Amino acid sequence: MKNAKLALVGCGVLGLVALIVPFAGRSLLADMLEIDPASALVYAAIFALPAAMGALGLARPPLRAWQSGVALAACVLGVVRLQAWDLALHLPAIGLRGVLLLAAIAIGTVASVTTLLRPEA
Repeated sequence: MKNAKLALVGCGVLGLVALIVPFAGRSLLADMLEIDPASALVYAAIFALPAAMGALGLARPPLRAWQSGVALAACVLGVVRLQAWDLALHLPAIGLRGVLLLAAIAIGTVASVTTLLRPEA
């Protein structure tokens, strides 16, 4: 179960890095902050919530069902908001940022489902 919590933290950090680091110009989060600040906060929360829930589960075990639910809800929101199906179909054109975002969402979703279905004793 510790591996799933570490995966949640890792995927959250990976997603935040993909949003913050400027690939080919500017940061995606900086661009979103200029266009729509509320939407930028939602995108940041998509990755920050699973990381926070995984870190909380590591710091104070066991990982509770509501923490797994929050992480799963954030990951599912990420699948919908980032349109993961389009990211997967157009991966060669999107580049490294798209690969990082898709990997963070996919692995984070699997890890959150795992922690939800296999609770700690």
